Amino acid sequence: MTGRDIAVAVLLGLGIAGFALTSMGLVLSDDVYEQIHYLAPGSVIGAIAIPAAVVVQEGLSQAGAKAILIALLLFFSSPVLSHATARAARIRRKQQLTPRADENFRRVRGLE
Repeated sequence: MTGRDIAVAVLLGLGIAGFALTSMGLVLSDDVYEQIHYLAPGSVIGAIAIPAAVVVQEGLSQAGAKAILIALLLFFSSPVLSHATARAARIRRKQQLTPRADENFRRVRGLE
């Protein structure tokens, strides 16, 4: 095995481990808001490690350039999708988006 093959194997293992931990977190958590927190780290690690493995293996060819574009798309869209999912879950659960008067964050957290 060459150094390139070892680097590709390590990057693929890291990406798969990130997605596996994310999957376990999604299965083991009960609340949709907890599940959103498990999505971010694993998806970012996987979205960077797996395309990086493609770039290491293929170089900056057409496949490598596409892997970089996919990694950038996943990296920047992940927070937006998490926020949209949280908003949709709130609307579904509370039937509204804006907080009611009894949902004052400072009062709930005991900061007043």
